[in-house]
Amino acid sequence: MKATKVILLEPLENLGDVGQVVSVRPGYARNYLIPRGLAVLATESNLKALEAKIRAQAKRAAQRKEEALRLKEVLENLTLTLPVRAGETKIYGSVTTRDIAEALERQHGITIDAKRLQLEKPIKELGEYVLTYKPHPEVPIQLKVSVVAQG
Repeated sequence: MKATKVILLEPLENLGDVGQVVSVRPGYARNYLIPRGLAVLATESNLKALEAKIRAQAKRAAQRKEEALRLKEVLENLTLTLPVRAGETKIYGSVTTRDIAEALERQHGITIDAKRLQLEKPIKELGEYVLTYKPHPEVPIQLKVSVVAQG
């Protein structure tokens, strides 16, 4: 029995990852993998389409990294000042990543994803804080935040 080569569209345990070309039995490919959309036959046109898709993904990843590096230059040179209602040192309520993202957009016109800001716990006291923002896995950005009392 001759093996059939397929390109995996989903990661499959004991078989391989997405985009990998693997050899399987013809019946397994014909009756299980292909009808369920888990793989396609490894024809020349499908291989070319896969290569084009990989190149496009690599190009998009490079663009995202470039944008993250430009954002890093801007953010690491500024200190975000957050005026909040507070007593002596305690804040009424707390400062969350969403508050920081909104203040950054209001004060500097820079839009960031609040979910990518790393804050162990909400800020509940006045002071200076350094947070890490990760718009790209290879580009962590240190953001300085100064929490001050209003008025």
